[in-house]
Amino acid sequence: MSEIHVVPKDMKAAITVATEAESSVRKADSAGHLSKAGAAIPGAEAVGYMSDLGNRWTDETKAAADSSQRLATQMQKALDEVEAADATAGVNAGGVMGGN
Repeated sequence: MSEIHVVPKDMKAAITVATEAESSVRKADSAGHLSKAGAAIPGAEAVGYMSDLGNRWTDETKAAADSSQRLATQMQKALDEVEAADATAGVNAGGVMGGN
């Protein structure tokens, strides 16, 4: 049987990191800058390449931000479950030990 040790403080810190990463990645929008750069470079092909690169950047950063958001949500759910189980165990143990 495996053992799992949960340190709520560490889980909360990890949730904060994932949430901040999600926010930072969503702000990292270079698509507009790449389109401007493409327009500034002579030659019709350059505009298309830079625009395509910008669109791919947007897609990839959105996917990364969505992943960070899902991770934070899943960690919060796990933490909530652990804290609820811990509270229930405390109540039940109090009854067994005569604390109630």
